[in-house]
Amino acid sequence: MPEVEVPAWLVPVLVVAIPATATLVGAVVAAVFNYRAASETARAEAQQASMSASDTLINQLQEELTRYREDADRRATAQDERMNRLESNSDGYRTYAHELRAHIFDGLGPPAPAWPDGLPR
Repeated sequence: MPEVEVPAWLVPVLVVAIPATATLVGAVVAAVFNYRAASETARAEAQQASMSASDTLINQLQEELTRYREDADRRATAQDERMNRLESNSDGYRTYAHELRAHIFDGLGPPAPAWPDGLPR
């Protein structure tokens, strides 16, 4: 192999250019990796924020559904109590009506039997 002679002016240029080029290539590679990592982090944060927003909406809807169910339970309980009270009164009125009919049937005159206690007039 023939020996190649490097010009004297090229040696200082290569001594400066090779490390500078290596530094530049390293900086570009580091910037690419940094950009990819930042993009991945931003995507993960956006996904987390999206999940957080949907979780918040789900929680709000569940709380609203719980309130509706509790209100419906309260209304149903109040209606049951009213129905029981009406049935109880109805039984009382029916019993008093039978007493009045028996009073008349027996030929008894006024005064009528006493109004039952606790029964609304």
